[in-house]
Amino acid sequence: MKRSICRLPLFWKIYLPTLAGLIVYNEYLIHIYHSFQWAELQCETDSCLKILFVADPQILGNTFDKKLYWPLANFDSDRHLKRTYKSVVQHAAPDVICFLGDLMDEGSVANDVQFAAYFSRFVNIFPQPKANTVMFYIPGDNDIGGEGLETIKSDRVFRFKQYFNEQDEIAVEPILRFLNVNRISMTLPLNSASTSTEEQQHYTVLLSHMPILRWTDSFTYKVIDELKPNVIFSAHEHKSRYVKTHRNQLAQGVSFQPLNTERGSRHEVLEFNLNYLKDTRELLEFIVPTCSYRMGEMKIGYGYAMFDGDKLRYTVLWTSQRFYQLAVYSMMLIPLKLVCGQIWCGVLKRYWCCCRKRNRNYLPLPLA
Repeated sequence: MKRSICRLPLFWKIYLPTLAGLIVYNEYLIHIYHSFQWAELQCETDSCLKILFVADPQILGNTFDKKLYWPLANFDSDRHLKRTYKSVVQHAAPDVICFLGDLMDEGSVANDVQFAAYFSRFVNIFPQPKANTVMFYIPGDNDIGGEGLETIKSDRVFRFKQYFNEQDEIAVEPILRFLNVNRISMTLPLNSASTSTEEQQHYTVLLSHMPILRWTDSFTYKVIDELKPNVIFSAHEHKSRYVKTHRNQLAQGVSFQPLNTERGSRHEVLEFNLNYLKDTRELLEFIVPTCSYRMGEMKIGYGYAMFDGDKLRYTVLWTSQRFYQLAVYSMMLIPLKLVCGQIWCGVLKRYWCCCRKRNRNYLPLPLA
């Protein structure tokens, strides 16, 4: 064994250990490193709930991308989502996991057979960690239609509800009440108007695929006045942002600020007093970043919130930037292609020299 290794050309002695080191780092060590950087949220009261937010996973389909490498692209994307999801679940130990829409990239255009296959993949990537973990799913425009000029399709809406058991409202004792608001179809959950008793017993958390406060239209005011949310969590924009504003300032327009995107504050934990926000009639909305590198974003991760008494703490659990890893793998293929090309040229040259017909029309030897 040692002799065979020693006989390897210098190129392979350098290339193979380098490639092995990169694979170990990109596929294992980098995930461990990121998990050590994540913030720990510790409960201080008995009424404490931890929430994990999964935004825009958009597992890839088989229709739009017909390139030769699409099976490998789907495999790598699914594998990265499954690995990062497992890591953040182990870190956060959430009581509730909320999926904020765009669960599939081609959900709205898939036929029933394709949708069933995509659903099986989705459940395999994002399983329920414990039997008592609450799983809450809401649709996005890629799931039921509504993106661009695409119309919302009633059969797609029904299919999503059938597969994911979509609900309008879930009460998680002792302190939270989740409401599903669909800005795509401009609909509110039925019989969800807050009563004075519910306001005292629960904090109202709105879940929407598209940001609510991004547009100050009649639907926004209807949501705020009828549902009286304490906090809103949304997705769709693939970036981490948040806004805290007063209701009276909505008419002037609101500006979302980047959240935990700078290197020095990537793992910062924001804390808010929910009772104070309610008394001052301030509105709070978080836009959760996408967890899929296939959305073209370098910064990907999961939202992580903890409701502890009257306090809300929120941070982002950033995961590895897969695009950089794939770029390094692509660069490592360049010298390998050159060596393989050189070997192939040598084989062709030898074949050409040995097999081609040679001109044997020699001049006759002169006779003495």
